[in-house]
Amino acid sequence: MADTTQQVTSQIPVSEPRQKNPKRVAAGQLIAEKRRQAREEQKKKLAKAEAVMAKERLRKAEEEARKAESVVDPPVEMEAPVKTPAAESQNLTTTQWLSIASIIVSLAAIYYKREELRGTIAKIKAPLAKAPTPMAPANEPVLSAPKKKGIRSMD
Repeated sequence: MADTTQQVTSQIPVSEPRQKNPKRVAAGQLIAEKRRQAREEQKKKLAKAEAVMAKERLRKAEEEARKAESVVDPPVEMEAPVKTPAAESQNLTTTQWLSIASIIVSLAAIYYKREELRGTIAKIKAPLAKAPTPMAPANEPVLSAPKKKGIRSMD
């Protein structure tokens, strides 16, 4: 289907375009020029700051290079004493000595308590070996408290 709507146009003739206020135009141009100058000034300051930072980085790099050279080329070479591997393996730290001592003490305690441990293990295994009988033995007396006669308290 074709669109049958038409655009409504005004019958009033178009007059001349409005005149801009020359003072406002001049003020806008002045503001634009000031902003442009401020941007250029900011770019110059940024370039100066980057140059200073680059010089500082270069100075630090040269200083690090001098330090590295002094470490690499020591003025007097000294021969390091040769250590035997056996001497290093025999030295134990305090922590290692304490851990060895605690293991020895633990083993000694278990050795002296072995009889007590055997008795405890035997008690644990004994009830499992015996099967409980469903009936209670007849020769054991049944313990019960005697009944009190009289008026009972409300507690």
